[in-house]
This record gives sequence, structure tokens and C-alpha cells, in this order.
Amino acid sequence: MMDKVNNFKKASESYDKLINDYAIKLLDEFDSNKKARAFLQEQLANTAKPETHEFISLMVKQLEQIALNQ
Repeated sequence: MMDKVNNFKKASESYDKLINDYAIKLLDEFDSNKKARAFLQEQLANTAKPETHEFISLMVKQLEQIALNQ
């Protein structure tokens, strides 16, 4: 059971890192948190896949958190 818990924890940390790394990449690319979020909102409007919506929503939240911390 501990192996499953540890594997889940590692997977969660990897996913969090992926989201944060991508958010940083978007900030570098757009030079603006607001522009990066606008880009993601546009992508959200252009996709119907629920998984993509969830990922984009998490990205927007991460960018909002970065903006709050600056």
C-alpha cells in the first residue's frame, strides 16, 4: 500500500511541476501574465475536450497564483 501512496505522490509532484514549468514558459513567451492567460482562455474556447479544459483551467489558476505572488 505504501508503494501505491508513494507512486501517487510522485505522480502528483510531477504533474504539479509540469504545470508550473509550462506556466513559466508561457510567461517567458508572452512577457505578460495577462497575455498568457488571454492565450489560454482563447485555447479554452477553441477546444471541446474535457481533459484539455481541465488542464487549461489549472494553467490559468497557476498563472493567477504566480501573479499574486509577484
